[in-house]
Amino acid sequence: MSEWRDRMQGASFRGVPFWLDGDSVNVGRRTQVHEYPQRDQPYVEDLGRRTREYKFTGFVAGDDCLAQRDKLLTALDTPGPGELVHPWFGRMTVTAGDCEVSHARNEMGVVRFSMAFIDGMLAFPVQSANTRRLLAEQAPGLLDSIKSRYAEAMSKVDLVRQRVSAVRAAVASVHAFAIGFLKPFTTLAADLDAFVYSIINAPGAFAASLLSDISSLKRTFSGYGASGSFKGVKAKASALSSLRDSAPVTDNEEVAMIQAAVIGLIQDAALLDLLLDMAQVPIAVSEGVSEPADLDVQLAQQGATVEAGSSVETTVPVADDVLDARDAISDALWSVAGDSQSEHFGVLSGVRLALDRHLTEVARSGIGLRTYAPIETVSALVLAHALYGDALRSGEIVTRNRVRHPGFVPATELQVAKT
Repeated sequence: MSEWRDRMQGASFRGVPFWLDGDSVNVGRRTQVHEYPQRDQPYVEDLGRRTREYKFTGFVAGDDCLAQRDKLLTALDTPGPGELVHPWFGRMTVTAGDCEVSHARNEMGVVRFSMAFIDGMLAFPVQSANTRRLLAEQAPGLLDSIKSRYAEAMSKVDLVRQRVSAVRAAVASVHAFAIGFLKPFTTLAADLDAFVYSIINAPGAFAASLLSDISSLKRTFSGYGASGSFKGVKAKASALSSLRDSAPVTDNEEVAMIQAAVIGLIQDAALLDLLLDMAQVPIAVSEGVSEPADLDVQLAQQGATVEAGSSVETTVPVADDVLDARDAISDALWSVAGDSQSEHFGVLSGVRLALDRHLTEVARSGIGLRTYAPIETVSALVLAHALYGDALRSGEIVTRNRVRHPGFVPATELQVAKT
């Protein structure tokens, strides 16, 4: 079969099909000819590629030709760019120009169109909020509120009169959480005894050191994937929310006050840690209609940095993963805010709004997931090529679905990217 038959597609604009009689498009370069006296050859100045205007003569036909006509007229009258399917140039984004519609008495059931579409999507800059920076700006206010909340809670307790064993039992679960989820914590209190000693003898200095270490910790964006910046976020937020409920009940009123203050401090410190991590996540910037920018371009535009030699996943974010992380952190913020005084509640509410706004924008710049079930066991390379036309994307299928061997993807429901 000839090439033109293989490549031919049905013509349509904004999804409304029409039949084609003929088409033409002006091509070439825009030039300005400069002629000079006593010179045989002119100077031709190149002004760039000519604006391509795709011109069609076509028609709609059938018993419902007037309904088809109205749909095409609506598509042509809609402002802004739309998708044109050209029979031989393929899909492109264009803007409708001067078009005509005509009816003829000897062609009942046929409505003819003369259409022109202009190729070009030059857009004016649009101001938008830098949600990543707005989220990062919440950190100083949260830090001050954490210090004030903890200092006020501990000022009500006579630490000299407390039994070390009672305090040790009350804060053991808090220490276990901090060891597991807060990196700087191990340098301050590697064991439970050191933790209790710091609480009883120097509570203010311990809190200041912990918060300072978290704030000054060097953070880099490590990718959108399962091993990147979102790794462990849901587990950390979930454990943070249940920290107060998992703490042992004590009959000693002052020990209970110490326990509540320390739980509040560690919860707030974990939230601060999450806030600073999420403030490093950039919004995926698109270069065109459907092609994402290279990751280094995205990071440069968003102000994020990556350490030299680090392996960063270069995929765009998966919207479902980002929204799951957003909701988990938001729930944790609500959980902590519910046990806070009004001033701290207001600060946490501001943090939650900024975080929701930023991660929603990150998710909007990503891709969604869909369910797909192969009809038989197949290699991940073959499946990736069949789904995306790119066998190199086999790794994301294997990782997301925890496939044991990439050569044998089972014929079960899989979670794959929509595009």
